[in-house]
Amino acid sequence: MMNSLNDFCTEVIETLCELGGYCEGDAKAIAEEKLSDIEYGHKYRLSPAIVAGSILGINDCCVPNQPPKN
Repeated sequence: MMNSLNDFCTEVIETLCELGGYCEGDAKAIAEEKLSDIEYGHKYRLSPAIVAGSILGINDCCVPNQPPKN
């Protein structure tokens, strides 16, 4: 069963604290700013860790910012 949006948001906040080293207050502020990302992640049943990593910019490590040089 899918968690409620509130529970999902709480898990994202906890993960922001773990991955980003933020205090809870800062993580909540970030989550409020990125609420649309969290709602999207909840809707499509993404992992809270994936959403938090995306907010922090650490999930794009496999996507190069620049094309490879030949």
